[in-house]
Amino acid sequence: MPPSDRQKAILNAVAQFSSMARYQGVMPRKHAVVYKDADVDGLVDEGLLEWVQFTYGCGKELKGLRMTPAGERAADRYVEPEPGNGSELAYEHLLILQDVFHFSHMPLFRRMMPEKKAKSYVPSDFEDLLNRGYILKIKLKIKGERTLKGFVISSKGERALAGAGKR
Repeated sequence: MPPSDRQKAILNAVAQFSSMARYQGVMPRKHAVVYKDADVDGLVDEGLLEWVQFTYGCGKELKGLRMTPAGERAADRYVEPEPGNGSELAYEHLLILQDVFHFSHMPLFRRMMPEKKAKSYVPSDFEDLLNRGYILKIKLKIKGERTLKGFVISSKGERALAGAGKR
């Protein structure tokens, strides 16, 4: 069923947040309160949006709505990240970032690197990237399924990869 006008407004609002590096492409829950729960739940049920929870290295959490690949197609938006400088990272760190970047774009893994796959890397290198803000923890709650945990690359990590020419 095609989205209603109110649901299209919600999709457009979430799409506007997808380009904001501060929010990691997620519309915070405090901004989603403005919209009716039934409309938001309808979009989540249709698979156009998903509820996510990021945990930063300092312990801060960001809960909100993120566009799914189907939602991006429905909103017809895609923003390329800005290039930056990644010279302060070791080669091993860049390899980890590159893998997390590719997992973050795979619909098969819900656009995140699962925790199981992350355990195959050297824990100290992975923790270093996590603590420095290049990688973010994510919890994804899917209706009717269990909670999925994993990692995504932050905008800082994408800039580091682009600066190093590893994307």
